Amino acid sequence: MSPSPAEQTAAWVSALEAELLARRRSQRRRVSLRRVRGRIAVVTDSASGLPMKPGDSTAAVGTVGEHITIVPIPVMIDFPHQAQIYSEVSEELERDLPLAVAQGVSVRTSRPAPGRLAEVYRDLQRAGFAGIVSVHLSAKLSGTVEAARLAAQQVDVPVTVVDSQQAGLALGEAVIQAALAARLGADLRTTAAAARETAASAEATFVVPSLEQLRRGGRINRLSSLLGSVMGVKPLLGIRAGEVALIERPRSFSRAVDRLLHLALEQAADHPAARVGVHCFGNRAEGVGLAQSLQQASAAPVPVVELPPALGAHLGLGALAVTVVEPAKEPSTGADHHE
Repeated sequence: MSPSPAEQTAAWVSALEAELLARRRSQRRRVSLRRVRGRIAVVTDSASGLPMKPGDSTAAVGTVGEHITIVPIPVMIDFPHQAQIYSEVSEELERDLPLAVAQGVSVRTSRPAPGRLAEVYRDLQRAGFAGIVSVHLSAKLSGTVEAARLAAQQVDVPVTVVDSQQAGLALGEAVIQAALAARLGADLRTTAAAARETAASAEATFVVPSLEQLRRGGRINRLSSLLGSVMGVKPLLGIRAGEVALIERPRSFSRAVDRLLHLALEQAADHPAARVGVHCFGNRAEGVGLAQSLQQASAAPVPVVELPPALGAHLGLGALAVTVVEPAKEPSTGADHHE
């Protein structure tokens, strides 16, 4: 029997725990994994695709996630009776968003308020962290990076803002690699470099049954002229240089999924240590099948993660995405230096 998505995600988290412990054992001077004071915290947004602890803002990825704070990207649903703003990732949003998308109700997203990010930074400073690396959704897709930069100017603690130029687990894996470095005593510069290096290696590719949600959200304006005249196309899309790009133009959705699989296998073959992840939205069985086909190409268990609301709002029901990431090289930690 094949593992369930929950079991696959649990295996992914266990592999992260093992990687953290292995890196710690390889250090000349072992550091405490529980220490906060003097360490670097990592902040990201909910477009990272990282699971969150219920009732908490930290990432539910074991010890690695304890120093990762996730700031929600607000989602607005224009219900006919009244518009609803969801400022938190919640069961209510996870229930309402698929229904709204299925019914063709307008759905929008907005950047987190700079004031909220600033308060997160201050809370981390009060907790004893010496600096913060804030890694976010591509600036070409969202104003979150700009909000983080504005927030960084409002606080006393050093904050390095990283534009990942990625989305979903391509961003999430960059956040994880930064957190691994930080938990092992890396300084601000080294932690940020781990995020940048991992994000730069990442490939995020996806297919959608319909382009309607992307059109409504203004995410494919530059592609409209290429796609508008081709009837019945189910394009293979990707994040390239921080924005949505056309990769191929298959004529059917099944052909697009097939090409998604084969392109991901080719990408992973170029990276012996590649980590592969799968996103789905309302089509978990298809996501699980895709992950099983990709497991052979991944150096770690392949998680199957529902698209976070900030991305599902734009990709729509039935979307499938694959991320292929080469983790950053293990850094020397520079534990006593902070910018």
